[in-house]
Amino acid sequence: MSLPKKPPKKFLKFSGIAFQMLAIIGLGTFWGSHLDQKYATETPFYTLIFSLVSVFVALAITIRQVIHKPKSANEDKS
Repeated sequence: MSLPKKPPKKFLKFSGIAFQMLAIIGLGTFWGSHLDQKYATETPFYTLIFSLVSVFVALAITIRQVIHKPKSANEDKS
């Protein structure tokens, strides 16, 4: 007999966070690149600024999600 396997909740949570980070950074970089092309800048300042800001936003969101503890239904509401 085999033991019942528990669903990999943490694995799914953290892989979802990784895809979320990828999406935020990718969108920020894409938007900066789009602005650089639109305004025909010599140096890609918009790409640099938007990509760095999106990295910090993605890190802040990730840290917030990892540290956040969901309230369980068994806790007393006092």
